[in-house]
Amino acid sequence: MALFAQQNADIGSDIMQLRDSGMEDSEVMAEMTRRGYRPDQVSAALMQSDQGPPVPEGRPSSSYPDVGGYPPPQMESALSAPQENLASYDRIAEIAENIIDEKWEQLITEVRKIIEWKEKVEEKQRQLTNDVQKLKEDFKVLHQGVLGKLDDYDARMRDVGTELGAVGKVFKDVIPEFVENVKELSHLTGKMKKK
Repeated sequence: MALFAQQNADIGSDIMQLRDSGMEDSEVMAEMTRRGYRPDQVSAALMQSDQGPPVPEGRPSSSYPDVGGYPPPQMESALSAPQENLASYDRIAEIAENIIDEKWEQLITEVRKIIEWKEKVEEKQRQLTNDVQKLKEDFKVLHQGVLGKLDDYDARMRDVGTELGAVGKVFKDVIPEFVENVKELSHLTGKMKKK
């Protein structure tokens, strides 16, 4: 508690020095936060410096002689306002942290869903890639088989062509002789019929 009172005294004197140098409250706020004070501390100290010096509880102040050395009730509530503001700032900070935590959990949940979806898509993509690769290999095997059959068919056709050529040569040599024999035979049958 003594440390808090010391910090409040330090911040109050720093604010007074900055104001005395001609700085506006917004400039004082920026400078004090730059020095490491929280904005709610600076705001409370600014309000307190606007109201006058703080009065410790239980000790009469000579600046309020008309009410027995204690500040008047309106002034007392004004002096407790920085404490209430500090509590309000703390409560707001707590609520903000809770909201941030809640939203962060929602974000993490959604990110996990996205990661799961991404993993499923990647798995399907791997399966499709494997299927396409297998189809390529199957097509290659089929293509080689068809080419092999075509080569075999081509070789057979060449053999048939060679054989037909040989048959053609045989017929070329045999047909004139066959025709000659048919004529002779026809001629012999004609003679036999006449007899």
